[in-house]
Amino acid sequence: MSLSNDTRRLIRQIIRQVHPDLFAANPYERQCNSDSLQVLNAYVDDLAKGLSPPPARLEFYVREAGALMKREAELPDTGSLAPLFFAFGLITAEELQAADPYATVQDTNFLSWLQETVHEAVRTAEQHELLKWRIRKYRDTLQEKFSLTAVQVGAEYAVSLSEQERQVEALTTLEYGLSSLYQDGMSFEGLSIQLYHPDMCPVESYAYMDEHGEYQMQTSYMKSYIADDGTVHLVADSTTIREQIKALDLDRARMLAFVADFWLGRVKELTPAVQTLLGVKAVWCDTKTEQNSQKFVIWAGYLLEKREDIRRHLGGRTFAFSLIVHSESDGPLINFHTSSPILNVRTDCPPQHLLEFLVSETGIAASEAATEVQSSREREEALLEKVRKAFGLKCIIKICMNDKVLEGAQRLLEHADLIKTTVNLKGASIALDDCYELWDSGFISVPYNFKIHELPSKIKLLQSGQRLSDLSSSNGASSSASLVARAVPSGSHRNATGPLTSGPCSRVGTRLQTASKPQRLSRPSGTAQPVPAQVVLYVGSKPGWRGACALTQRLVV
Repeated sequence: MSLSNDTRRLIRQIIRQVHPDLFAANPYERQCNSDSLQVLNAYVDDLAKGLSPPPARLEFYVREAGALMKREAELPDTGSLAPLFFAFGLITAEELQAADPYATVQDTNFLSWLQETVHEAVRTAEQHELLKWRIRKYRDTLQEKFSLTAVQVGAEYAVSLSEQERQVEALTTLEYGLSSLYQDGMSFEGLSIQLYHPDMCPVESYAYMDEHGEYQMQTSYMKSYIADDGTVHLVADSTTIREQIKALDLDRARMLAFVADFWLGRVKELTPAVQTLLGVKAVWCDTKTEQNSQKFVIWAGYLLEKREDIRRHLGGRTFAFSLIVHSESDGPLINFHTSSPILNVRTDCPPQHLLEFLVSETGIAASEAATEVQSSREREEALLEKVRKAFGLKCIIKICMNDKVLEGAQRLLEHADLIKTTVNLKGASIALDDCYELWDSGFISVPYNFKIHELPSKIKLLQSGQRLSDLSSSNGASSSASLVARAVPSGSHRNATGPLTSGPCSRVGTRLQTASKPQRLSRPSGTAQPVPAQVVLYVGSKPGWRGACALTQRLVV
C-alpha cells in the first residue's frame, strides 16, 4: 500500500516551505523543522506500511513576507494527515472534516511525468544563477548609492525565475523612489529596507460599516511601516513609493536600528565566550527579535558570572554538539535528539541545570551521538562529491532521507559508465529524490531507487524533448498516475526564456482584485485556500518552490 498521489503532493508542498536548509540564519527554527520532519517521516512510514501510527504533534516554522510564522498540527492515531494540510492552508475546513486518512493507490510507473529536457534544465539553472547575481549586484549598488545598511527584497530565497523577475522590478521601483526623494534633499543613510513586490506583498483586511449600516470587508496592500528593529517595510508600487517613504519617521527608524544593533553586537561579543566556557562546537542565538537578543545577553551574562564554578565542574571537557539558545517557553529547558548534533537550551534555563546535564551520562551520550551524526554527514558529503565528479555535475544535493541518499549515490556510481554512454549530464544539477521531477530552478530530481534499465532511457527521452506522458499513454500506462506534476510558471511568467521585465512596478489599486494576486506555479487540485479574514488580518505571500540552495533533508513519501 502507498499514499495517494494527492497526499504525496501536499506533503511535498509543505516540505518545500519548511526544509531546514531554508532556515540557515535561524538555527532554532531550523532545528524545530528538522525535528518535526523526523516525527512526520515516522508517521508517514507507519501509514505506508498499513500500520496505525501513534498521535504526533508537529511544529513548523515558515517564512511569510520575510517574517517567521509558526504552523502547528496534532496528528491523530487514526492516521489522518488532514490536520497538517489544514494548518498550512492546503485544504478547507470541510475537506478536513471529510478527510479519508487511508486513501491509497497502486504504485505508479515512472513513464508518466517529466516532460522537459536535460538541456533545458541546464539552461534554466544558468538563467537562475544569472538573475541571482543580477539581484545581488543591484542590491549592493543601491546600498552604496544611498548609504543604506541593507536592502532585502521578497523572500530570503527566490526559487523561481518569475519570482526573481519580480524582485528586479521591485528594486527598479525602489531606486526610482529613493532617487527622486534624494534629489529633494532626503537622506537614507543607515536605513535597512525590506521591499515587497505588489504581487507578493502581505495584505491587510479590515471590516467597516457602510452608509447603509451594513458590515463590509475590504482588503488592500499592507501599509508601509517601521518594525521594532528599525527596518523600513515598503511596497514597491511606483505610484505610491514616494508617499510611503515620506510618511515614515526615518529618524525613529535609525534610532530603533541603533538599539537593535547594540543588542546584536552584545550577542556577537558574548557568543564566543560562552562557546569557550562550555566547550561546545558552536553557540547560536535566536535573534529574530530585539527581546530575544536581550534575553540571550542576560542569560549569557549570568552564565559567565559563574565561569569559575563551571570550569571547575567541567574540568576542561569538550562536547561535539552545538548549542542553540532560544526564548520559546513551550518546550523543555534542555532538548536533544540523537539524530541531530544540536542541543536546544532555553534562555530561562538556570546555569546549574545546564551544568548538571553536561556532566551527566545523558550529556556524554549526547556528545557521542553528535560525533556519529557529524561523521555520517562527512561520509555522505564525500560520497556525493564523488558522484558529482564522476558525471561532471554542477551540483548534487539530497532530498530524500540519509540512508536513501547513500543508496542512491552508490547506485549512480555503480552504473556510472553505462549512464554516461547513454546521456550527458555534464553541467546539470541533480537532486537525489524519490521521483523524477524538473524544478523551476533547473534542478532535476532522480529517484534514489531508480532501475538502471529505465534511467538512461528516461533521461535520454528528456534530452530529446520527447513527452514521456505521450509515450506512457501509447504503452498503456495511465497518465493520471503521475507521482509529481511538472513545475512550470503560470500566467505571464510562463515563458522563462523570454526577455526580463525590469521597469517599475505598476499600481494595482487599493482593493485587491483577482488579477493582483501573487502568481503561482501550475499544479493539480488541492492548492491553498484563502484564509478567512478577521477584523485585521495580515496574509503573507506563499513561499516559492524548490530553489538551488543546498538542501540536506527531505521527507520520503
